[in-house]
Amino acid sequence: MFGFGKKAKKLEGTDILIIKTSEAKNRHFYMVAFPSMFANDIVSMLKKLEKSKLNKKEILGEIGGFHIVTHLEALTSYEVFEENDMEAQPVLIQDFASILLRRLEAIDENGDGDDSDLAFIMGELTMLRDGSYVPQN
Repeated sequence: MFGFGKKAKKLEGTDILIIKTSEAKNRHFYMVAFPSMFANDIVSMLKKLEKSKLNKKEILGEIGGFHIVTHLEALTSYEVFEENDMEAQPVLIQDFASILLRRLEAIDENGDGDDSDLAFIMGELTMLRDGSYVPQN
């Protein structure tokens, strides 16, 4: 009656972000999947990275210059029809975080990371990669 059932169902689903890359050779977009209950934190962190000066091809490689184009919320299932197409498979948030983190760690080690958001984003990505942010099943 008051929408409480919708909220509970949303927390049990899977969210997917469709992230478009500007100049990638292997992928034109990534579908990043994560549990709905962590959606607000994950989306806000990725939006912060999207707007940051770290979002460049020179820093993030092929993912650099990305932008979030769609947020699909609280999915209960999805079906992949083209198993051989790399872009058809959603990437788990842990794997996507690992890709981003490898790039940012290289910048940090070279001393080129003077951006104030770098430490925050690297901390968030480390927790995502290691499963302390989103529990891995």
